[in-house]
Amino acid sequence: MSSIIAYGEDLFDSGVTADLESDIGELDKVQVLRLEIDTSLESAINEINSLQKEYSRRDADNLVELCKQNVLSTIAGQFGIASILLEAKDGGSVTTARNFKKGITSSEADGQRYQDLQYVRHGGFKERRASYDKKKDEMRASVKAAGTKAVHDEYTGKTISIKRADVDHVVSAKEIETDADMHLFMDQEARVQAGTGESNLAFTKDKANRSKGSKKMEEWLDKKDADGRSNEEKFGIDRERAMARDKAVRKELSHTVNKEAFKKYSQELLATGGKDAAKMAAYSAIGVIMHDLTLAVVEELKYILKNKGNKTFKELFAHFKEKISETLELLKAKWKDILSGSLEAGLMAFFSNILVFVINLFATTLKKLVSMIRAGFVSLCKAVKLMVNPPAEMSQEEAENEAVKLLTAGLIGALSLGLSAMIEKFLQSIPGLQPIMMFPIPSFGGEPRTVSDILAVTLSALAGGLVTTITLYFMDKFINATKKDKLQMQLVTTSGVVVQCQVARSWLCMQEAYDFLAEEARQVMKTDRQTRASLAESNTMVSDGLRGWDAIKARMNK
Repeated sequence: MSSIIAYGEDLFDSGVTADLESDIGELDKVQVLRLEIDTSLESAINEINSLQKEYSRRDADNLVELCKQNVLSTIAGQFGIASILLEAKDGGSVTTARNFKKGITSSEADGQRYQDLQYVRHGGFKERRASYDKKKDEMRASVKAAGTKAVHDEYTGKTISIKRADVDHVVSAKEIETDADMHLFMDQEARVQAGTGESNLAFTKDKANRSKGSKKMEEWLDKKDADGRSNEEKFGIDRERAMARDKAVRKELSHTVNKEAFKKYSQELLATGGKDAAKMAAYSAIGVIMHDLTLAVVEELKYILKNKGNKTFKELFAHFKEKISETLELLKAKWKDILSGSLEAGLMAFFSNILVFVINLFATTLKKLVSMIRAGFVSLCKAVKLMVNPPAEMSQEEAENEAVKLLTAGLIGALSLGLSAMIEKFLQSIPGLQPIMMFPIPSFGGEPRTVSDILAVTLSALAGGLVTTITLYFMDKFINATKKDKLQMQLVTTSGVVVQCQVARSWLCMQEAYDFLAEEARQVMKTDRQTRASLAESNTMVSDGLRGWDAIKARMNK
């Protein structure tokens, strides 16, 4: 009995356990596959719902409503009234050396410097000469007072008698005094100080000094007399020595001018840029408030006109008061955004001033072009910012589309600013209205504006806003159409995934049914085999019994 039990335990441990583990393993695989299919199906269905929701979203707002909002924004924005705040001048807000040479100045002080330059160039240098010669005379007198009999000739390298020596300006006083850069960046005292520095004063023969006069060194050395001899040969000048001295002095003077230019440019850029930044920061905040209030008032006027026969004046006024109060509360709630926007507008105004300055280092910009550059710069900055750092809820593709729209709006706005000059001339040419159109209106710290100027900017901004709105409206329609085509493709693809998941689920159900039937068939066959074995055993027992009975009968017959 114990041997039979042990045998049964061995059988269970080996065969039955192995079969059980195999069945459990197969079961786990099926469950994992089922879970994967269910998860994929759920994800695909959710994606279809999301795509359908996005696909069914309305194409665009009403065109009239968009025009109303965009026109208000454009008139109040950098292409409208805001452009008047930033004082635009030919050449920008800071006088560059290039513009100064053309007589284009950005301040009254620079204008005086240019007038002084023209005065000196047209005969006024004679009055200034004494201040340069004074230092020369003092230098020669000090050498004589010291009892020095001979000095070193800086141009020949030889020793000459103090009686035959004179002090020369290596770079002539006239050249310094008539130089445009020297006049723009340095006052007369600074120019005299630079022109009479020790490096620019050199002892040489008195005849050579008188011959050189106000000529440049190389020009003087190469000049020939009636006999064909150059001054270099005539006065025995060491050309290499003289030119080296001239080059060194010019380098020093250039360094002085560059240092003064950097000082002047940086101070004026900070002053003008800071002034513009403060104006734009303040206007930006006020502009947002006025924009929202204007929209609220327009909506309320529409409401009043629509309900004037159905409601009393008291009810209409109460409704108006309530809506304006709601608008003010909304403005209070977003004060941080308004402050952030005003600071950003101020920074853009500051940097646009620098951009105009840089452009004027290479090319002169006219007044209207300055306004166009500064306004367009704002759109460019916003577009770049949007592409580099898009909002969390916006995809990269959507950010790129919005950036293109910003650049398009900026281009149209810039062109509309150019149109304002034509509108202004037209307004000023209307018979009988010239006095009104030319009436001056004080501006914020800048030159007075005229009625025609402000009207021209407003009308050009109005036209720009309308064109911008229509252009962006059709751009949106095109983008939405393209997006819908992509969404349709995504829907088809995702639907295919759903079909595959459903097929897989059906296959699993059929597989389970097949496995159930196979298992039932195996059980039936097993029962059949057991029954047959029992019958066979019973037959054997009957046969053995019959044979035994026959044997008993045979013995009984004997």
